[in-house]
Amino acid sequence: MDKRVLEIIIENLTNERLDEIVQGVEAYRQAEKETNRTLCVLEGMLDKEQRKALDRYLSVENHRTAVYTEMSYKQGMKDILGLLIALIGG
Repeated sequence: MDKRVLEIIIENLTNERLDEIVQGVEAYRQAEKETNRTLCVLEGMLDKEQRKALDRYLSVENHRTAVYTEMSYKQGMKDILGLLIALIGG
């Protein structure tokens, strides 16, 4: 399979399918609520400049986490594909 085709398939699965799945998981929704609640409390304790600094940090951290998650998901898909190819004798 062409690497670019695999990348397109994985990209669609990563961006659409996973978002649908996690929203259906109660533990994830609860963790998201707790994260938002805690952030609101923390932001209420900070002045304007501290909130800006926190926002910058969270943006950078969210990006890092998104990159890691995407890499992890893609590697898992590649591993599964490799296993399937090996099992069918390819």
